[in-house]
Amino acid sequence: MSKEFFTADVQETMMTEKRSIEEIMKAYSEVPDEDFRQKLKILNELSQTMFKEGKPLLASETVKAELSRIEAPACIELANITHNMIKYSCVVGNYDASIEYALKAVDLFKEFGTADDVNDVIGNIGGVYVYMERFEESLEYTDKALEYARTIDDDLAVANFLNNKAVALKSLKRFEEAMDCLNKAIEIKLSLGKKADLCNSYFNLSEVLISAERYDEVPAIFKKAEPLVKEIEDPAGFAEFDLLKTQYYMGTGSYAEALEKIDNYIKYQKESGSISKVPNALRRKIEIHEELGEEGLALETFRELDLLSQRIYKETCSARAAELAASFRFQQKMHEIQLLSNQNLELQEAKATIEKQYEELLEIDSKLKKANELLEKQAEIDPLTGLLNQKKMYPIIEREIQRASRYGTPLSMIMIDLDNFKNVNDTYGHLQGDILLKNVAGLIRSSLRKVDFVFRYGGEEFLVLLPSSDLQMASSTADRLREKLAETTDPKVTMSAGVSIWSGEDATHFIQKTDHLLYEAKGRGKNRVEFQKGS
Repeated sequence: MSKEFFTADVQETMMTEKRSIEEIMKAYSEVPDEDFRQKLKILNELSQTMFKEGKPLLASETVKAELSRIEAPACIELANITHNMIKYSCVVGNYDASIEYALKAVDLFKEFGTADDVNDVIGNIGGVYVYMERFEESLEYTDKALEYARTIDDDLAVANFLNNKAVALKSLKRFEEAMDCLNKAIEIKLSLGKKADLCNSYFNLSEVLISAERYDEVPAIFKKAEPLVKEIEDPAGFAEFDLLKTQYYMGTGSYAEALEKIDNYIKYQKESGSISKVPNALRRKIEIHEELGEEGLALETFRELDLLSQRIYKETCSARAAELAASFRFQQKMHEIQLLSNQNLELQEAKATIEKQYEELLEIDSKLKKANELLEKQAEIDPLTGLLNQKKMYPIIEREIQRASRYGTPLSMIMIDLDNFKNVNDTYGHLQGDILLKNVAGLIRSSLRKVDFVFRYGGEEFLVLLPSSDLQMASSTADRLREKLAETTDPKVTMSAGVSIWSGEDATHFIQKTDHLLYEAKGRGKNRVEFQKGS
């Protein structure tokens, strides 16, 4: 869902001349540290330029290192650059640092800025919480920013904060409130003639209606948005419109039309170089193929998704490594320039500084390697339960199928679904629901052999793979898990399960066969195990 978080870069309007990173670095190096206000002003310009050139990590690391080195006292320039660090830190995924900078910026603006500055920070805190998927906290801060924008009659800010509030409300499934916010935002943007912003709100309203399954109201909104998209002539807007139409067609069961639109979206993102947006689109495409009964095409698309995910991971790591290296080179360059401008600096001091920076580079390199290892591991692990996720599931199932085929050994699968889990969330809250999922995952894992595999399949579903286990052994395991779960969980929860044995099919059909048995168990009263017959 489109967001309008993050106010304009602080002091951007004051920059009358755009300079390159190299030009700004030179200007920055020529200002003595004693003139800290001018130093901070140029550092702010430098970081904004880095960010606009698609180097958020470089911007973040550069500012962090220089603020630590300069140790400037509190002033409006420090407030401005601290405010911009909210965005830099959030974009690179360092949410804790983003919130910390936001709290510092509030204190600094209270002393040196205006009430408008403080409100911008408060609104941006709401944005950070949305990126963190902590939507209740996002609403709290967005409401504060919205209230202030209304008191000063800043209509565009009111519209944008209403749009942002709708993003959080939609994620909390409070659809009526989200639609009310978006309709008010649309009314304001219509009166202001903000066509690009208006298009964004129409898209958001369509997405809320689709999520609320009010499909009959969606075409009317599409009809309003379509001429705006054409008038603005924004290719990215056309692509986002195709994605929205994909969601609509999937919701209404028009899967052939959905396939056409998702293919258009994927084609545009690939051609424009926005590869990071393609994986989620491929997941939708897999779902469409499955609904159309095109299992072969679904598997082919899954393999494309797996290869693309590996490529994106490697490219992301390489880009982060390059930005960290560039940050170090910037620090080293700053040092070299300052050495040349200060003839009284002792050679030994320079040598010691360079050695220290070299040690810092080695430390950065070590941290980067550890981060890469952690990223690789996290990409395969479900963060809530600690179990292997779907990304790891298909390669393991395919590998075990090959092994079973080669050695003629049995291979069984159990698909588990917690019964009436929604009632747990509704009664005890989502936090208690998450704790229960973790406990169930631990119980399943501790009840299996070391050679067995357990995956979080999605939501409250788990998939267990049992190499060298026949159908009787797998059924006994499933029954044992069912009894143990009913006896030990708090709050009480039961499970249904489907059990099957591999009989020559591929991984996708093996899973589908087991999933069908699970739904038989659900349909026959729950808290039971259904196993494959005739094997």
